[in-house]
Amino acid sequence: TVVCTIHQPSIDIFESFDELILMKNGGQLVYYGPLGQHSSKVIEYFESIPGVPKIQKNCNPATWMLDITCKSAEEKLGID
Repeated sequence: TVVCTIHQPSIDIFESFDELILMKNGGQLVYYGPLGQHSSKVIEYFESIPGVPKIQKNCNPATWMLDITCKSAEEKLGID
């Protein structure tokens, strides 16, 4: 088992991981689970949430996740 903290990873580094624990300020869990091939599992999870915009073509999934889980995005969606 390897535990690693990464900040704004490149897509190559991000997709070298098998599983992701994504937390927001205060240590609240946002996502825990597999990334999937080409981040398919984590993308599928977030896109299944009503109101979350679909990931754009050629967008880094790590960047997209940070954008859709920021405080202002959560406020727009009315979720915490």
